[in-house]
Amino acid sequence: MLSMKEFCERLRELRRSRGLSQRDTANLLGVSRSAYDNYEQGTREPSFTLLVRICREFRVSSDDLLGIVDDIS
Repeated sequence: MLSMKEFCERLRELRRSRGLSQRDTANLLGVSRSAYDNYEQGTREPSFTLLVRICREFRVSSDDLLGIVDDIS
């Protein structure tokens, strides 16, 4: 399972890989820039609704974003 630090790093990498600023990403997700910065810094956790929005906007699965791995062979 992914730690909060790793989640923050994945979120930051998603944003950077698309050449977006924190302000651009916050606008895309419908949150303030300071709220988005808190998600990247790990001082605030996004709501379930926002996690879904992040996955949709960045076209990633929640499993990838949250580091969930299926260990069943």
